[in-house]
Formats: sequence, C-alpha cells, structure tokens
Amino acid sequence: MTRAVLFTRRFTATASLLLLAFMVIRFLWFPGGYFLISGVGKLFLVLAAVNLVVGPGLSTLVYKPGKRGLKSDLIIIACIEIVILGWAMYEIQERQPDFVVFAVDRFELVTAPEVDLETLNNRQLAARPWITPRLIYAELPTDVDVMNRLIDETVILGMQDIDRRPEFWKAYAQGMSFIKEAAIPLSTLLSANDVRAGPINEWLARQELSADAYLYLPVRGRAADGMMILHADTGYPVDLLAIDPW
Repeated sequence: MTRAVLFTRRFTATASLLLLAFMVIRFLWFPGGYFLISGVGKLFLVLAAVNLVVGPGLSTLVYKPGKRGLKSDLIIIACIEIVILGWAMYEIQERQPDFVVFAVDRFELVTAPEVDLETLNNRQLAARPWITPRLIYAELPTDVDVMNRLIDETVILGMQDIDRRPEFWKAYAQGMSFIKEAAIPLSTLLSANDVRAGPINEWLARQELSADAYLYLPVRGRAADGMMILHADTGYPVDLLAIDPW
C-alpha cells in the first residue's frame, strides 16, 4: 500500500467520523438557530482541522512499508484521534442549552452545569425534553424583602440573576401573560429600512400564517443573540432565528 492510498483511506475514515459527529451536534444537540448563536460551529471547525492533521496527516507521515513497529504507531495515532474527538464532543455537549429561560424581557440559553438544580422546587422542570431545551419562566419575586435581597445579591455580591437561579423558576405556562406582554409584534420589523426585513420575509414565506400571527423576543446565546419567534395566540416558541433582535 502506498502513502497516497493510506492517506485516502484515513482521510475518508476521519471525514466520515467527523460527519457523523457534526450530524449529532447540528441536529440533536443544537437544532435550528441554536447552532449559530451558541458558537459551536467554530469549535467544530477546529476539531475537524486537528483530527484531519492528527489522523490522515500523521499516519501518512510515519507510514513506511516494512517499518518496524508501524502497526503500533498507526494504532497509537488512531487512539489519539479518538481521544481528541471525544474530548471535543464533551466540550461541545457541555455548551448544549438545557433550558430556555424567559426573564423580564428576553430569553436566556442556560446549560445544566450553570445552575444548581437542587434548588428547583418543581423537579419536573429539571429534565430536557429530547432535542429541544426545556422552556422556563423565571418569576420576579413579589415580596419586597425578597426582591431587595435579590437586587443586593446580583448587583452588589455579583451572584447570578433569576435566569440562572432555579428557586425562581416556574413552568413556562405560568408566565404566559407576562411573556406575551413583553413580546414585540414581528410585523414591526418589516419596514423597508430595516435590514432584518429580508430574512424575516424569507422565513414568513415558509410559514402558513402572516406576520401578524407572530411575536418575537430577544434570546441571548453564548456567541450571538437571536430572535425567538412566538405564536401570538399561544405564546409558545415556533422557531429561533439567528437574526440580531436589537
């Protein structure tokens, strides 16, 4: 077997493995607009570049027919490649949004490691429903003393705000009136001088309803902010668009 043949085989094997990893990341862990605003695309490109160098690159470099210990060298390189892939997949999975939390006037993407779920009163809210994050309503305290303490903790002590404090979390439906009140009609973005009108009109062309049937709220991601589209009647999200909401 020549080096060219070895490189082709190793490249094909590595590319196939990376394609499988990308499918898991793109369609299971970060579906729809979550992929773009979470910033995992750049991390995956780094992963792909490193694996292609370590796998096909090093294998071709050390390959020499009849070389003593060649089989062991190739096995070690393959193991290194798998370890790198496993570590990168773990890092990417850690960025997976487990919760989409509405707080005051926007949505926040929250991962499970960011919060102490032991303080969550409703344990049913702790589980992520398959590939989509759990919808959460973070309720501002109505008690004046609790509210003042929250302000002191977040402003003075630098503690997390209610979007990452499960003791303030409620079922999404419980905050529906507040969510719909905070949401903005999607039609307000369709003016001719708004650069967002083009992509929004493209999205609307794929829907069955007009812009009047939808509202939107900002959603903050790790790498960028997006736009959560809500059904005007139900108040539930129908899509997440990687469009600047500001």
